[in-house]
Amino acid sequence: MSDIGNLIRPLNISGVQLRNNLILAPMAGVTDGPFRLFCSGFGAGLTVSELASSKALLLGNKTTIRMLRFSEQPRPFSVQIFGSNAEEMARAAKKVEEMEVCELIDINMGCPVSKVVKIGAGASLMKTPELASEIIKTVKKAVKLPVTVKCRIGWTESQINVRDFVKMVVDSGAEAVTVHARTREAGYSGIADWGKLKNMQDLCGKVPFIANGDIKSFEDIKKIHEISGAQGFMIGRGAIGNPWIFELIRLSNNSCDSIDISKVEDNLGVFAEQIAPLLNIDTADPAMVTEPCGEMRLAKEENSEVKNAIEKELCFGKKYFPPEKKLEVFREHLLESLIEHGPKGVALFRVHLFAYLRGNRFASSFRREMCSERNPKKVIETGKRFFCGE
Repeated sequence: MSDIGNLIRPLNISGVQLRNNLILAPMAGVTDGPFRLFCSGFGAGLTVSELASSKALLLGNKTTIRMLRFSEQPRPFSVQIFGSNAEEMARAAKKVEEMEVCELIDINMGCPVSKVVKIGAGASLMKTPELASEIIKTVKKAVKLPVTVKCRIGWTESQINVRDFVKMVVDSGAEAVTVHARTREAGYSGIADWGKLKNMQDLCGKVPFIANGDIKSFEDIKKIHEISGAQGFMIGRGAIGNPWIFELIRLSNNSCDSIDISKVEDNLGVFAEQIAPLLNIDTADPAMVTEPCGEMRLAKEENSEVKNAIEKELCFGKKYFPPEKKLEVFREHLLESLIEHGPKGVALFRVHLFAYLRGNRFASSFRREMCSERNPKKVIETGKRFFCGE
């Protein structure tokens, strides 16, 4: 086991250097480009795409391909693909590599969703380890990028095969392996069973093992590291509505860099002043946002002070993060969603909106108000009421 006071540190995955070992998990409908941007800005060492269907990629599905392309994508970046046909998966991986959008390709062997497992993909592959091994080997032959795998601890509580499966994954050539400490049967319910990850890094040898499941704090990282020896830590639902979790964990780690809070405060002042004209969504008609990645993004990109503030200097702990600054992040996140997705941006932001609104005694009434809201002005007004009591 490594020094418990130096858990957050750089991680190398087969030549791909991550600035730290905190990773944003792939989550369908959640980890779009704007959310990945924010999590990276708050210190995530790697972000992963929403899972992409190998069949959709090969058919040239525009929605799937667009999902992997994001003009402001921080690097390194990992694209996760799923499927149950080894040759199709290899061709899809090759297509992703040719797009030049990422440094890593991850194979999903853990998704519990019915429409994925019913085609023999995702967590279903834990029941067919020979096919899983064939997929890994075939994909590796097809691409030069490092290939990683994400799986679960098993299909059901009576079919836990994580140790044998992880050994197979490593023996098949995967260059990192992530395990979500739940079964497919459990889905996302209950409590992650970290005990099933005991000494998993030892099993993986020199291949990095990345732990996943219910990681919400530095204390959780210490505990899961003590159990598994993990070299990396993947955070999923704990980051929704809480993208600053990566920075808070880094601040909690004894080896994290010191942060010049006065510089942060100055840049936030610049941010608040200069972003206001761009956030004309206080009075905007959402129908005016007709083209994703249009003039709004160009205007934002021209403002280097804003870009630097949001991507580089929003690095401060809870005591330096009062409600009005959370509101600034909330507003910028909504703006990015509108820029990226156009009129659909408010609806697609809803999963984040509800998560941002957690922890307030009026949260349920806010959720009722916002469940079908598509006007960004009203979303911002709700954010003001929630964060600042306005």
